[in-house]
Amino acid sequence: MKAQYLSIAIGASLFAITGLAQANTTYSSFVDVADSVSFDGWNQLNRNRVDDTGAATPLTAAQLAAGTEGNVAGSGDALLTQVSGSYYPAGFGLYGDGNLTFTDNTVSNNISALAFQGIVNDFNASFGGEAYTITLSYNGGSQAIAGTLVNFVNTGTVDDYYYYSWDLSGISTPVTSYTLNFSAGFSQALAFQVDQVASVSSVPEADSYAMMMLGLGVMGAVARRRSK
Repeated sequence: MKAQYLSIAIGASLFAITGLAQANTTYSSFVDVADSVSFDGWNQLNRNRVDDTGAATPLTAAQLAAGTEGNVAGSGDALLTQVSGSYYPAGFGLYGDGNLTFTDNTVSNNISALAFQGIVNDFNASFGGEAYTITLSYNGGSQAIAGTLVNFVNTGTVDDYYYYSWDLSGISTPVTSYTLNFSAGFSQALAFQVDQVASVSSVPEADSYAMMMLGLGVMGAVARRRSK
């Protein structure tokens, strides 16, 4: 009977891993969102950034203020822009305290969801900064719709992972543009990705991640017992 339960848990975890842990070109911790019809990725958010050929393409404060397109192959024309505060590209990441926006005026027809992934090291606990928030507005409006937190991995040191999603299926008018408004206290950003998604069901729910972690734990326990 125990073996049966182990098989079920392991099978469920492998199914979750298949859907959630594919290779991603923006950042190793990011997942490939199923039914993504368009994406924009920004990585190496620092002054030492290079392109896929190894040529130097440093991110500058001027680029950030003017709006910079994604530097990951296959990205669309969305812009990452600093709208206030003091973010600056340092040697390892994008440091600062303020507001950033992700804006896109090229939206695929009949998308049903948006998905946001970010690696942001939040230093609020140490420096007493503002709370981390990200909201959505669309079609030039000021809706400020909070996203659903699908997954959050707090490392306590580096590479904190955030995954937010927005269900657009209930919006009666076609979404032709959107803006994600990002605000944080003193923090360090390493990578961002925004996906336009054709199906709400393609965005994984939080319990899918929980099942994956449970299955990984079971497999680890099995491996330890076998080693003994």
